[in-house]
Amino acid sequence: MNLVRISSRKKSVKTMVRLLIVLVALLTFAGPLAVRGQQELSDLPEVKGYKLHCIESSGITESSAKKLAAGESIKEPDQPTKCFVQCFFQKLRLMDEQGVVLKDKLEVFLTKLMDADKAKDYVQQCDLRRTNPCDTAYAVYDCYLGKKAKLF
Repeated sequence: MNLVRISSRKKSVKTMVRLLIVLVALLTFAGPLAVRGQQELSDLPEVKGYKLHCIESSGITESSAKKLAAGESIKEPDQPTKCFVQCFFQKLRLMDEQGVVLKDKLEVFLTKLMDADKAKDYVQQCDLRRTNPCDTAYAVYDCYLGKKAKLF
């Protein structure tokens, strides 16, 4: 009886090992294909260093920076928070110095984060303009946040 139990355990272990190998192979080869073209913003190579530069130049508080990074809404953002967003958009070349959103570039950029139809729709829906570049940038950011699109 012990031999039968040991033999059965060996088969069970071999089966589990085979399943594990198949699972690892699937994740290794199919995983990157499944998310191809749909990344997190922080994974994009052009973003490296932008956050630090914009934190320093805008004077954003640590708590506001953490909220933006977490995709949380800030009810009454201060000017440094708005200017952080504006700096970030400028670094990504999605907004010019006058606060004009470069819609064609924004649409191309967003296709790295979502499908093209959704990106085009979001660009149209979030085409906002405010009194100054920082306010405009934050209004655009807040619009995307309302659509559950994480930009930071």
